[in-house]
Amino acid sequence: MAENKKGELILKSFGRYLLLDHMVDGGMAKICRARFLGEQTNKIVAIKMIQPQYSSNESFRNMFMNEIKVAFALIHPNIAQTYDYGLEEGQLYTAMEYVDGKNLKEFSDKLRSRKFVFPAEISVHIIAQAAQGLHYAHTLTDKLTGQPYGIIHRDISPHNIMITYDGAVKVIDFGIAKANTNSEATQAGTIKGKISYLAPEYLEGKALDPRYDEFALGITLWEMLCGRKLFKASNDIAILKLIQNCKIPAPSSINPNVSKELDAIVLKALSADRNQRYPNCDQFNRALIRFLYSNYPDFNASDLSYFAKELFKEEFKADRERFLEFGKVDIKPFLEKMHQGGGKISGEETSTNSGSHSGLSDSDRNRSKEDGVILKSSNRGGHKNNVIDFGFEEEEKGKLGRLAKGRKAGGGAPGTSLNNGLRLSVGRAPTTVTNIASPRGTHTNIRRRSSTGTNVAAQSSGGMTKIIMFLIVAGLGYFGYQQWQKKKVAPRAVASQSVTTTTTSTTASSPKASNGKINLRNFEIGKQRVFINGHKVDVSALGVITYPMSDKPLTLRVEKDRRKHYVAKFNLNAANPVFNATIPEMPEQSYGVLIDHRRCDSGRITFELFGESREELVPLADPVALPAGSFTIYFQRYNSAVQKQVDLSIREDDVIELCDIIR
Repeated sequence: MAENKKGELILKSFGRYLLLDHMVDGGMAKICRARFLGEQTNKIVAIKMIQPQYSSNESFRNMFMNEIKVAFALIHPNIAQTYDYGLEEGQLYTAMEYVDGKNLKEFSDKLRSRKFVFPAEISVHIIAQAAQGLHYAHTLTDKLTGQPYGIIHRDISPHNIMITYDGAVKVIDFGIAKANTNSEATQAGTIKGKISYLAPEYLEGKALDPRYDEFALGITLWEMLCGRKLFKASNDIAILKLIQNCKIPAPSSINPNVSKELDAIVLKALSADRNQRYPNCDQFNRALIRFLYSNYPDFNASDLSYFAKELFKEEFKADRERFLEFGKVDIKPFLEKMHQGGGKISGEETSTNSGSHSGLSDSDRNRSKEDGVILKSSNRGGHKNNVIDFGFEEEEKGKLGRLAKGRKAGGGAPGTSLNNGLRLSVGRAPTTVTNIASPRGTHTNIRRRSSTGTNVAAQSSGGMTKIIMFLIVAGLGYFGYQQWQKKKVAPRAVASQSVTTTTTSTTASSPKASNGKINLRNFEIGKQRVFINGHKVDVSALGVITYPMSDKPLTLRVEKDRRKHYVAKFNLNAANPVFNATIPEMPEQSYGVLIDHRRCDSGRITFELFGESREELVPLADPVALPAGSFTIYFQRYNSAVQKQVDLSIREDDVIELCDIIR
């Protein structure tokens, strides 16, 4: 196969697939995006192709079959699925679910470049989902034999947890997973997995169990919360010593936005003694879910989708454009070749059978020699990682196959045709549908019943009656259509012209205001509320607010229940289009509440709160939380220039009726 540079279009048949572009180039294999040539021709997959020199290696074929036995059994929403495998053009290959997104390493790098860390709730949700997928793998049983697979991933790290742009979490790459079906044992003295994510029991030579993956998940969560690596040293030996000592600082000691409750969960999963960890990943998942929804009740899984698309805005746009390129490729010639070749691409050597290993000999399937493959060492970004997954060190760059779902927000999809035409049904013959343009600009489906294959001589004498009825109904329909045109079409055209004129006039007279940007560091989604000049505003998952620029000064207020408000005054104009605010740790604060159930008067109240001049309309739309202490409220009735001053003293949990103080 001709070599293609990464990112280049390939457009070459490969068995039952059309290779689209080249994504990852590893030492022993490469990954391409491909389109399945079959009934579901819009299905995009990732093809992982082992280089021919390794595909012919006996030990490598054994390792390949071990991966297949594990991967084919795994069908779970939080695990990337394997669809197909075989031997094509002298290359072993697997066809996998295309995961349309980025891995956690890429997320962390992008956030670090912007001096952000993962929001706590996003971090907890991601690890909880990964734990759910891993627990499924750990407890999977062969339905045909009743025997447990005994799967342990052994290579959990930020590189092998994918986040799709639609907010799904997928564990990938069970290539070095330990399972009861494996025909080969790990050679003594070799390390399988990335050194920075090993557990202490691995170094002690103990038999591994699912709690090994739990420890790696705990490391990943710690690093997401703290924005740095947990076990980091100048060389591999030093890293191994850190793991052996296993002295883990609480995440809150590095990131003050992490609560003590979350500290306890993370540190339990990172216990040096695995008997002190959660018994399994299901219990770890449950602890994370309890924390998430008790502290962030408004969190929704869709928040992760918004977070991903916002963080990788440019990459997401470029990826959609590339998919549109894929959609323009004419696949008919490739399908015709495949059909001419009896399911194979004519003129090409193919030995693919979906879900089988026809390309492998019996001796390949039955070998049980030790693999003798030692983990390769890669040095990227100044850190060494030992990896053995068919040479896919490049997966650290996050280019593993991605599944495009193209979810659209809102109601009906754009371009949806409305079937609002007249349906004429006579007899019981098969139906054919013809689309014609209706006066409303939509498509009308007129369904006609044909009598293809029916012997006219065998029809009953009632056939003529049916034809007459058809003509009568058609005539009535045509007459009704003409009347509808006279009454509806012309007025619609006039209305459309009028609307267009009005819109043009409005656009010309009121140009769109320019927007500035407000960046909030340490913003907590679901726990903090943000106001600008007293009006609540929406904040993106990355803590970004888009707000109209103005010559007037603005006041930013961040609220959190039972905490002192953070208030900042700033300008957002052409000279200062961006305002950066770092929200400090908000100290605890006792509050009372001001209400007006009786609604005795109308007007407004003004007061100073945390350095901000506040104004609330009376009657109050909502109760006003006031900190315990003494301050002054000014009340002014409508149509009056007189202000009434009220000195107010509030204690914790006081409920004060406004009418009682302004009368």
